[in-house]
Amino acid sequence: MLLVTQARRAADGRIVSWTYMNPTLPATLRGLAMSSLIGLLGGVTSRVGAVEPDAAGVEFFEKKVRPVLIARCYECHSVEAGKSKGGLVLDSREGLLKGGDTGPGLVAGNADKSLIIEAARYKNQDMQMPPKKAIPADELKILEDWVAMGAPDPRSAVASSMPVKKVRVIDIAKDSKHWAFQPVLAVTPPAIEGVRNPIDAFIVSRLRRAGLELSAPADKRTLIRRATFDLIGLPPTVAEVDAFLADTAPDAFAKVVERLLRSPHYGEKWGRHWLDVARYADSNGLDENIALGTAWRFRDYVVNSFNEDKPFDQFLTEQLAGDLLPARSVEQRHEQSVATAFLNLGAKVLAEPDKDKLVMDVVDEQIDVMGRAFMGMTFGCARCHDHKFDPIPQDDYYALGAIFKSTASFSSERTGAISYWFETPTGSLDDFAAAKAAELALDAKKKAVSAAVSAADKALKDDARAHAVDYLMAATRLPLQPTLTEARQVAEPLGLKGEILVNTRVYLAANTTDATFAPWHEAMKAGHPEKIAAHYKELFALVEKTPESVAKKTTAKVADGENVAEAEVDKGSAESSAVEAARKALNDPRGFLALPPEPHLIYPKDVAEKVHRLKDEQDETEKHLPDLPTAIGVHDADKILSDLAVHIRGNHMALGKLVSRGVPQVMQVNMRGKTSFPKQSSGRLELAQWLTSADHPLTSRVLVNRVWAWHFGKGIVGSVDNFGMLGDTPSHPELLDWLSRWVMENGWSLKDLHRLILTSAAWQQGSAPKISNVDPENKLLSFFPVRRLEAEEVRDALLQVAGKLDLSMGGKTVPLRNRQFVFNHTSMDATKYDSRRRALYLPIIRNNLYDLFQQFDYPDPAVSTGLRSSTVVSPQALLLMNSPLSADAAQGLAARVDAVSKDVDLRLRALWKMAYARDILPDEVGRCRNFLVAADASLASSVSNPEARDARAWELLCQAVLMASEFIYLR
Repeated sequence: MLLVTQARRAADGRIVSWTYMNPTLPATLRGLAMSSLIGLLGGVTSRVGAVEPDAAGVEFFEKKVRPVLIARCYECHSVEAGKSKGGLVLDSREGLLKGGDTGPGLVAGNADKSLIIEAARYKNQDMQMPPKKAIPADELKILEDWVAMGAPDPRSAVASSMPVKKVRVIDIAKDSKHWAFQPVLAVTPPAIEGVRNPIDAFIVSRLRRAGLELSAPADKRTLIRRATFDLIGLPPTVAEVDAFLADTAPDAFAKVVERLLRSPHYGEKWGRHWLDVARYADSNGLDENIALGTAWRFRDYVVNSFNEDKPFDQFLTEQLAGDLLPARSVEQRHEQSVATAFLNLGAKVLAEPDKDKLVMDVVDEQIDVMGRAFMGMTFGCARCHDHKFDPIPQDDYYALGAIFKSTASFSSERTGAISYWFETPTGSLDDFAAAKAAELALDAKKKAVSAAVSAADKALKDDARAHAVDYLMAATRLPLQPTLTEARQVAEPLGLKGEILVNTRVYLAANTTDATFAPWHEAMKAGHPEKIAAHYKELFALVEKTPESVAKKTTAKVADGENVAEAEVDKGSAESSAVEAARKALNDPRGFLALPPEPHLIYPKDVAEKVHRLKDEQDETEKHLPDLPTAIGVHDADKILSDLAVHIRGNHMALGKLVSRGVPQVMQVNMRGKTSFPKQSSGRLELAQWLTSADHPLTSRVLVNRVWAWHFGKGIVGSVDNFGMLGDTPSHPELLDWLSRWVMENGWSLKDLHRLILTSAAWQQGSAPKISNVDPENKLLSFFPVRRLEAEEVRDALLQVAGKLDLSMGGKTVPLRNRQFVFNHTSMDATKYDSRRRALYLPIIRNNLYDLFQQFDYPDPAVSTGLRSSTVVSPQALLLMNSPLSADAAQGLAARVDAVSKDVDLRLRALWKMAYARDILPDEVGRCRNFLVAADASLASSVSNPEARDARAWELLCQAVLMASEFIYLR
């Protein structure tokens, strides 16, 4: 039974109320049930009724109930206060009966079925009102009695004095006419004489309508520097520049583009763009910042995919559903499984105790990154309510949610409250066996270190105990708070350890009332320290002669209270107590013979060397310990959901109507066919196929817009991550659609798209800015936008021109084991960034990024970012000027320049070519010569050797060259 009605008649025979058997039914079912009841019980009010109040009822309400409602509820639930939290208004009878998001506020005549009473009772943790603390028991009793008597309420509806907010209603048919949801048009490029590249046809046509033209082409040096940074993220070498200048063939630049696209470093540069979108990081962040120790496999997968020019539709499908695709080999299966890390790289509250909430939070993050990355839409806003700006109703969110909740993102393993993400195997049985063998070898090393340390500490303790009397006597010669130097001066001639003697004297000073050491203090006070030795020799000798078990037995006999030989037992007990107290003092690890905090500092030389050697072996083994051959990923859950209940206000404990798996309606309006989802799988594969279908209005548009923005610094649609109602309109809508169709028709090849863009006159034009009131922001591209190098390019360029960049590719680079905590017990992150490999391979630690990255606008690695911001602030220059990285780069560059020639002019020419890929100008030569002379004079007082002084002056000049704007800006 969905519900049962309970009718009650008033004195005149009218039916005045009923109750539901199940008040937690979804809203749609409650509505259907209500309609049925109205038909069955004609004449009943349209809501969960309340008794028509008589005089007694009115009096009870006005004197007792209304004051409680005003004092406890109206602040958040009244028209007067202007608040209706949870959709509930309580300052009218109508509002109370209508209720809020979770249903009617009360069931007249049944307090146990009334939500207002349930909330006030404070027993349901998800429904407690008022939120700060429960109302007093007497006030709760008033409300319960009121509901039980039928909830008489004389109030009429309260007229709102506030402006009535117009409720936004999503109109899918109307909103689907937004430009981004319209089909991608088949556009023909304008026919313009002398223009061959279709991109230029669209750009020139639009410029001319605005009375503008393209700028003159950039010179060859500018062009090769721009292209090299653009495609591989590094400066061109002097040899590459010279070869291009010497090549006078018409296709000289096209050959440069081909060389760069074939470079393995192309995948590193363009893969980094996608890693921004995929919010890549090497640690989880949030509450438990644990190493994502196998995330590097996804990073390498992305780099390799770009280098192979993997079709983007395949790239997308693998990231959403690689585990569901067929595979021709084990290697391909592993690659496709690694790709699904895209869905599981997000930050998670791993210690969340409510695991159902944790799962939904991850589903929310997956929906959000999928929407932003592939459709330029913000779906996450619809978790709690209909999207406030875009035509995405809450039903659409939970239609997608059913797909991702049918996807398992967590492992069954846990450590206490900490949950772990799912790891998919990527190696053979031999790989797993090798990793396990390495773990066993490490365990053996740890045990060897532990045994050696324990033995060494025991030897120190035994030696101290054997000389306990000597330490007590030596302590008589020290002040209350001795220094270690004072203690050593006394201890070492006696063969004692100064570190232990310090502890002895401090302990005695702090324990003046201890019975065991009372004789020591008495002897010192009486001026007879010589009595100490005799007393403690006898006491400690008795400790050694008296077995601990005998002493315990004697004490036990006294505790039994045997009457025979009672006096003798008492005497023995007192003596035994003194012995046991002395034994305890000798054995106490924090007592008068305590070892120092770092006992290894006082180990004998041979012992210390052994322990250090074993620790070094352990560290070396741990440093090279392989992770298990797994990778972050996802897989289909054991339970596949065909639908998912709407979570009222995003609360997984408050469920509404069921929504079947599906895709957003507004995009589907203008697409052919409908997407169906199989019962036996999550539906991720079908979602990916829907996204990559030829008639999807967003996927190809969003892709080409991203690529355009990464080339020009600004997208055709400026809001690269937002194609919704509040996003920017395209500056060149026909060009956007033409490119979108072109990339699909060319097999979704990004390298072909690069070739098309880089061979256009629009991309090859000069960057001298034009002052224009028509297009002040240069949206129409009448000149090439100057851009600052990104954080990774700044660092890599410094190392490259210094001849110190390590160009080795791939592999694990974060110095942490998988699932190891990033922060140690002192809350310090020991991650280092001194590697000379490309910045792509530096660790990305969420919540604690590398300083250089932070200063140069590295994106938040917890959020999908389609285009980085580019700021210019003084701390950037200060960081570079004072950075050890810059000083090291300047030193390396100076050494390279010095190797060219000893002639100053030749060295300056080489310096300019290495740093700026251009010839030095005559006035620059003069300024550099003056700089070198001034530097030599400044250094004369501190550096006497002329050769050393000259080398240092060149290092300073090189640092000044590297700090100039020309080095970190691209024309």
